[in-house]
Amino acid sequence: MSKQIRITVTNQIDDLLNKVSKKLGKKKAMLARELMEQKLYDLNLIQKGFEELK
Repeated sequence: MSKQIRITVTNQIDDLLNKVSKKLGKKKAMLARELMEQKLYDLNLIQKGFEELK
């Protein structure tokens, strides 16, 4: 099941998300979610979480 969260970003980040999401043809919220998930993956937090479940 998905959970919804709310984040606050600076005006500059919001503008950048708007530009990139339009260029990619994605919704801004989806782009922000994908970026957040990628950063968690890069920090090995997702892998550690899966390992702890074993």
